[in-house]
Amino acid sequence: MRAAEKSLQDAQAHRPEVEAKLTESRRVKEQLKAHNRANRYSDWIESVVLGRLSG
Repeated sequence: MRAAEKSLQDAQAHRPEVEAKLTESRRVKEQLKAHNRANRYSDWIESVVLGRLSG
């Protein structure tokens, strides 16, 4: 029983660290999505401009 209590205490002690890593991972994922969205828009603008120049 003491081993189980110790295991639970250890898990609870690491919880803030795990939650911080999860939050950071989510933040990075959202930044990556925004970056990809901006790149797609930039590529679209470039294709429009090049299309007009060649047409």
